[in-house]
Amino acid sequence: MTAAADFTKGGATMREPASMVDGGRMLARTLQRIVGAGLFLAAFVIWLAPATAQSDVMLFRLLLSVAAVVAGLGMMLASAKPDAPEVEIDTIRRTVSLVRPGGYGEREVLTSCAFADLRAAEVNGAVVRLWDAQGILLAVATLTDATLRNSLVNGLRDAGKIA
Repeated sequence: MTAAADFTKGGATMREPASMVDGGRMLARTLQRIVGAGLFLAAFVIWLAPATAQSDVMLFRLLLSVAAVVAGLGMMLASAKPDAPEVEIDTIRRTVSLVRPGGYGEREVLTSCAFADLRAAEVNGAVVRLWDAQGILLAVATLTDATLRNSLVNGLRDAGKIA
């Protein structure tokens, strides 16, 4: 016997943006922005020194300011906040995944957990909260589609996570 799933009719997989709080990454990005802005500003401050007639000093100033501008802009652009991960709940395979979309259609799976491996699940109206095996809140999803919600609740009930 073969079972096939039709994913074209409305989403057996549900995606919802989630946010991850990590103070270390935020601090590193902030410091990176400050250093980048400092380098960018330093590229212009180099030219405030008195001018000299020596061409090698002027060439050194020019190369140093161009390098500072490029490095400063690079650091400020690299310090951009990464895309928020998406929560994917697959009711067919009975898994929950946190996926971060990348450039050029790439997707980085941050974590994945089967329904049976969840520590707890809570269904309150249309809101579903899922905790991973360590007890960390994995996903909060608001399901507006009744069939998708029923499919998820039945899958969690079969896994023994809700009564």
